[in-house]
Amino acid sequence: MMRSFALASIFVACVSIAAARADGTPIRIGWAQAPGHLAPLFDVLAVKHPEIMPHQRKSYDAAAIHFGGSTPQIQAIAVKEIEIAAFAPSSLTLAITNAQLDVRIVSDVEQDGLPGHYDEPFIVRIDGPIRTIDDVKGKRVATNAIGSASDNAMRMGLRKRGIQDKDFTTVEADFVNMVPMIEADKVDLVALMPQFIHRVDEIGKYRTLFTASQARGGPAQTVVWVMRADFIKEHRPELVDFFEDHIRAVRWFLDPANREEAVAIAMQVTKQPRADLDYAFTDADFYRSPDLVPDIAAAQREIDESVKLGLLPKDVTLSPAYVDLSLVAEAKKRVDGAK
Repeated sequence: MMRSFALASIFVACVSIAAARADGTPIRIGWAQAPGHLAPLFDVLAVKHPEIMPHQRKSYDAAAIHFGGSTPQIQAIAVKEIEIAAFAPSSLTLAITNAQLDVRIVSDVEQDGLPGHYDEPFIVRIDGPIRTIDDVKGKRVATNAIGSASDNAMRMGLRKRGIQDKDFTTVEADFVNMVPMIEADKVDLVALMPQFIHRVDEIGKYRTLFTASQARGGPAQTVVWVMRADFIKEHRPELVDFFEDHIRAVRWFLDPANREEAVAIAMQVTKQPRADLDYAFTDADFYRSPDLVPDIAAAQREIDESVKLGLLPKDVTLSPAYVDLSLVAEAKKRVDGAK
């Protein structure tokens, strides 16, 4: 009798815990690098300032899930391990053409190379073996994930000089390890995220071979949030709540009045020192739309150019079939109408 009562108590406790964790529709969000991707910072902001994200753990329950890049998220969203993927135009194209996913671009994450904002550089040693782009042949190139936003930009720059993938060795590594790897002579070219640029300047041994905007031929919609069409259809009210909160959250991070606390949250999430994050949420950072509106035309240009260069096997026309900005549009009306 005591055993049955104990088992029943455990069952009730487990159900209670599950119920407590199931407040609202679960929305798991893929992200690759912070604070460029704000998703893990939103998790902290929702706790510190619930008034900014009042629907969190009520109508929805969002959580950020880390990935090495955008391409690993294709399988994750396909098998419903995440509800939102942070895709580059290249990985989105592969999700549509190779994985046959019925997905929609729903919002902006970050844009690269806009005038006055960060333009991702690909750097080499000043005294190293690479003097010009042509010298990349036979060398070792670091990338966070093949097919990611950074990787596709790098390969576009090389393909335009006639350098194919077989002409160099690709080494996959997290962005945080790239500078130590080139310092240790394990690779010859790395991509540089803004949080590490001051370290490279202090070392004084590196120079930019080319930038992402030079490779792409202009500014880019580097990363977008993408969702499955069926999930949008099933959970539209909760998703409007979600984007209402996230418009307020993005604007909070971009507001100079909140800068000190915003940087403190970035330090808490990334475990990086203040010196690494002095650029964050300023003009030296990637551009983010305060209304979460992505530049679909820029994403389309990159896809078209990538197909021409042989980086993508098949072209995709994004709009209107694979774009749904109605969620952020409705959310923006709520936020701005409340002012």
